[in-house]
Amino acid sequence: METPLTFLELPNSTLDEAEVAVIRAPYEGTVSYGKGTAEAPDAILRASLHLETFDEELDFEHEGSIRYCVLPAIVADEDERVEAYLNRVTRVCAGYGLAPPFYLGLGGEHSVTAALLKGILKQPSEVTVVQIDAHADLREEYQGSRFNHACAMRRVLDLGVKKLLAIGIRSAEKGEYELAREDPRIETFYDHELGRAERFEELLERLRKLAGPIHLTIDVDGLDCSLCPGTGTPQPGGLNWEKTISVLRALIVESKGDLLGADVCETVPVPSTRVNEQTAAKLAFKIVGYRFAPLGG
Repeated sequence: METPLTFLELPNSTLDEAEVAVIRAPYEGTVSYGKGTAEAPDAILRASLHLETFDEELDFEHEGSIRYCVLPAIVADEDERVEAYLNRVTRVCAGYGLAPPFYLGLGGEHSVTAALLKGILKQPSEVTVVQIDAHADLREEYQGSRFNHACAMRRVLDLGVKKLLAIGIRSAEKGEYELAREDPRIETFYDHELGRAERFEELLERLRKLAGPIHLTIDVDGLDCSLCPGTGTPQPGGLNWEKTISVLRALIVESKGDLLGADVCETVPVPSTRVNEQTAAKLAFKIVGYRFAPLGG
């Protein structure tokens, strides 16, 4: 019998006792280029077994400080339509009644984010969503579906969230660009701007000023390609590791906001490297550390 997967090889807690609930949505029903995101959640958990449980930056030990509950994967049925699967993700997440456990979603393609939030958020109109991504994901529909991964943030906006703050965008069709410019809820820090030190500092200051409940969604293609060479729709450019860490610290440690949870999507494991899943596992590790370490280090 296969040993159940855990995060950081720590004992799997019950949901009632856990500080962190790990939700796996191994779905790739609308991917339009590279495939393999369905394998990502378990690959990320396996990669996490090779991380230390101690964070030297924060002087913080996860073992004994944070209890994780890795929940059963929400697996798509054969030939299940995307809307049916996403509705099921919403129902499952709503059934968990996640309050107060911090939730950590592992995708899967980015379409799962809105479904996860729909099931978890009690008052979406109070929530700011911070998006790290190469793509705007603001299309109304793509390839005949409103639930395509290219529509992920449009469906998040449909939930009635307070604000969408997008970071690292470097691919958008004209309609998405115009929507981002015209919708007062959307604020975008484009990748071509963040190469300027003053603009990157403006981003960090903006994050530090956030208040109220926050959800963080990371499509790993928002990072530099060297950190995620196996993602489904890679784009040149992106945040390097140091800038990514600066963004996470400003958002989670240095702001007055309350990070309710996060998701990490669009990792694609490939046979010749472990960089993709190791990067995603480290992102999850840092997010949780910043959220729970006393004073953030």
